[in-house]
Amino acid sequence: MTAAPPTEETFEIRLPRWPLLLRLFNRAPLVRPTDRIEALVVGLAVVVALLALPVAAAIGTAVYDSRSHHYAEQTLTSHSVTATITEVPDSPPLSRTGLIAVPVQWWDAGTRHTGIAQAPASVAVGDPVDLWVDADGVRAFAPTPTTRAAVEGVAAAVGIWVSVAAGAAIVATIVQLACDRIRFTAWQDDLDSLVGNDGGHTTRRS
Repeated sequence: MTAAPPTEETFEIRLPRWPLLLRLFNRAPLVRPTDRIEALVVGLAVVVALLALPVAAAIGTAVYDSRSHHYAEQTLTSHSVTATITEVPDSPPLSRTGLIAVPVQWWDAGTRHTGIAQAPASVAVGDPVDLWVDADGVRAFAPTPTTRAAVEGVAAAVGIWVSVAAGAAIVATIVQLACDRIRFTAWQDDLDSLVGNDGGHTTRRS
């Protein structure tokens, strides 16, 4: 009689799972050094992200104070005047905003000034145009609203915190991947040893 071929049995290895941070303090024999290293790095990443919150908030506050002071100075050193259009070109080139460049003049502290201003294409000679000038009456940019300082402060704080948190997360992810690779290699070595020491029942294939 021909002996029946041995039946193949399948088995499943269930890997124990603990809450990640508890691996640092768990003394169970199945908790490997890589588990503790992974838990330590992830824990440090969380701590770094939390500690970065007050630092980012302090930097955002400093940015807000600096920019609001700067914008307030712009308001103090410039003021608005009403200029008069002195000439309108016959065929002025239109910009994307629908405005044209026209010569204007204005008076400030008894001194006449001239320059170029943007105005709607429908303007005529003698129409008024509001301009911003500095303390000497020279054309200047309109002061930035102080509310922009708050936006810049929040943007600075959020940007710094996101950068720090993202960097900590990337480092933690790299360490986790490295630990997973080490564990997979160890599991494969254990399986190979188990198969090689099964009493010679395994047929070696070329």
